Amino acid sequence: MLISLCMIVKNEELVIERCLDSLKDAVDEIIVIDTGSTDRTKQLALSYTDHVYDFVWVNDFSRARNEAIRRANGRWILFLDADEYFAPGDATKLRSFLEQAKPSPTVIYAINVVNFVGKSKEESVLTSGEIPRLFPNGFGIQYERPIHEQLCSPHGELLSALAPVSIFHTGYLQEVVKEKDKLQRNAGLFKELKQRSGFSAYDYYTLGNEAAVAKNFAKAIYYYERSLKKQKNALNSSWYPHCVISLIHAYLQMERLTDAWALLEERLYLWNEYPEYMFFKAAIFHHLGFIDDAAASYKEAIATASAKSEKSHRFYLESAEYASTIPMRKLYSIYEWKKSWPDAIYYLTQLLVQDIHDYNALRSLLMILAREEQPTQIAAFLSKLYDPNNTKHQYILFRASLSNKQTELCRYFFEHLSDPFMLSSEDQLDYCFLIEDEEGYRSVFDRLNGVLPNERTAMLHLLASTSWGFELPWKLNPAGTDEDSPDKLTFLESMLSGRLAPEELAPEKRKLALAVLSLCYEYHRYERFDALIQRYAHDFVLSEVADFMFAQHQTGIALNYYSLLLDQGVALSAKNLEHLALYHLQQGFTAEGLAFLEAAIEKSPDSIYLYVQYLQASAKDEKYREIQQKLLRQMPAARKMPPFRKILA
Repeated sequence: MLISLCMIVKNEELVIERCLDSLKDAVDEIIVIDTGSTDRTKQLALSYTDHVYDFVWVNDFSRARNEAIRRANGRWILFLDADEYFAPGDATKLRSFLEQAKPSPTVIYAINVVNFVGKSKEESVLTSGEIPRLFPNGFGIQYERPIHEQLCSPHGELLSALAPVSIFHTGYLQEVVKEKDKLQRNAGLFKELKQRSGFSAYDYYTLGNEAAVAKNFAKAIYYYERSLKKQKNALNSSWYPHCVISLIHAYLQMERLTDAWALLEERLYLWNEYPEYMFFKAAIFHHLGFIDDAAASYKEAIATASAKSEKSHRFYLESAEYASTIPMRKLYSIYEWKKSWPDAIYYLTQLLVQDIHDYNALRSLLMILAREEQPTQIAAFLSKLYDPNNTKHQYILFRASLSNKQTELCRYFFEHLSDPFMLSSEDQLDYCFLIEDEEGYRSVFDRLNGVLPNERTAMLHLLASTSWGFELPWKLNPAGTDEDSPDKLTFLESMLSGRLAPEELAPEKRKLALAVLSLCYEYHRYERFDALIQRYAHDFVLSEVADFMFAQHQTGIALNYYSLLLDQGVALSAKNLEHLALYHLQQGFTAEGLAFLEAAIEKSPDSIYLYVQYLQASAKDEKYREIQQKLLRQMPAARKMPPFRKILA
C-alpha cells in the first residue's frame, strides 16, 4: 500500500466531497477522524471509505492527527484538511513521485498550499506557502503542539523537501472563518497552551498570523515583533523569514513605512537572493511614490526569481506569486497610471501566458484593446493564447467581454460560442440587457420564476425594469445576499425611479449614488445617467463621478466635471486635486500640475507620495525647499531612508 490519506474533520459537509473527489483515485486508503460532526460529514465520508472513526475532541489538533497516523497502513502518509483539494492532475503526479521516492526517518515533504483569501472565492486574492503534509510511515514521525502542530521525529531533526504538487485551500475566506468561528476556537487553544507551557517564538508567530487573518494588524505587529525578538537564531528556523515578511506586510498596512524599510534591510536582506527582498523594496518605493524606482525593483524581483530557478527548484521564500504574478500586476498598474499602453499590454499578456484563467488580467487587456481595435483584430491577437475551438476558452473570452460591458466584442464572442446554452441564467440576463433584447430577457427571467441569484443580478433587473418600463415581480435568493443587500437595493430602486427627492440624498450615501450612476454608465444608459446627474447634482456626487470617470480613462468627461465644480467655487477633494495634477503633469503643464499637487498636499498632508511626486517634478526653487520642509515635518525619518536622498539633497 503506497499512500494513506489522513484527515481530521468536523462539520465539513459543504467541502469534503470536493476534497475526496480530487484524489480518491490516487490514494490507497482514506482515514477520516471525526471530532464531533453534527451535519452529514460522516455519511459523506463513508461513501468514500469504511475507515471513519469518532474521536472525542480534547482541544489538541496533534492528538487527533496522531490518532489517524496510528490507523494508517500506507508507506506514505498524506494529511489534508477538508477545505483543501488537489489541483487537477496533481494527485496522479504525487503518486508517480512517491513511487520513486525512498522513505527516510529524517526527511518529510512540504506541499505548496494556495490560499484563497478574501470575502469570497470569486472576490479573493491568492497567497501560497509550503506546509509539511507528507511523510513516511513507520518511523515514529508524529505531531506535537495542540495548535499549529508540527511534525517531529525520534530519529533527530527533520529535513523538509518540496513535493512537486499544489493544493488549494478555501479555509481563509471570510465567509468560512466567520461561519466556523475559527479565530475564537484558536484563541481558546492558545490560552490553554500559554497556561501549560508559555509561548515560544513560533507561537508568537502563529498568533500574529491569527491576528493578520482577522485584519487586526496592530495586534499582528505586536506578536510578530515578540516572535523575532524571542528567536535568537534566524537562519536555523524555517519559519523565521516568513515572520519577517508578514511583519513587513503588517507595517505597510499600518503605514509604518520607516519600520518596514528598516526590517527589510536588517532582516530580509539575509535572503536577498530570493525575489521577496526586491519585491518588498519595490512595494515600499511604490507606496512612497517613487514610481520609477518601484518599476525597476519589481522587474529585478522577476529577474532574481528567474536566475534562482535556473539553479534550484526553490526560487522563492514565501510564495511563487512574489516571483512573477504580483510584480507583473504591479507593473501593469504602474504603466496604466502612466498611460504607457504598450507596456501595460505586455505585462497583462505575460500574466495570461502564465495563466489563461487570470480573469482580472484578461478583463484589463480587453479594456485596453477595445479602445483601438475591432473585435476581429482582438480575437486574432488572443488566438495566440486561447484556442478558438476550445469550448472553455470561448466561454472565458465571452464572460470577460460581458463583464466589461463591451457590446460589440461581447456579441462577437457570443456568436462564436459552440454551445450558447453553457451560459448561466445570470449571464443570459446580462447579455440580453446589454444587446437590448427585451424578449430574450423576459424569457430567461420566466425560467428563473422571478428568483434572482444574487445582488448584482437584482441591480441589473432594477435598471432593466426602469429602462424598459415593465414590472416583473421578483425576489432575491437568500444564498446570494449580504446583510445590507435589501437596504442597498431599496436605495437603488428609489433613485432609479426618481422617488428619491434630491434633498434626501445625503453625503453619507455618495458611494451608493455612485453605484447607481456607474451601473447606468457601464450598461451604456447614458441618457439615464445624464438625467440622474442633473437631478442629483450635489457637489459630493459630481466629485465622485469625476473621479470614477478619471479611473475609467474618460479624462475629457472627468475634466468637465472638475471644471464645473471649480466654476461653482466648490472645494475639491484631495483625490480630485491629485487627478488634476496627474493630468497636467502628463500633458507637460508642469506649473499647473505642481499647483494642484500643492493643493492636494494641503488637503491630505499625511499622503507622503504627494510630496514625492511634487519634488520629483519640480525645479529646485524656493517652493521646492518649502515642500521639502513640509515633508520632513510630516515624516522626520525620511532623512534616514535611502529612497529620499535624491529629493532631500
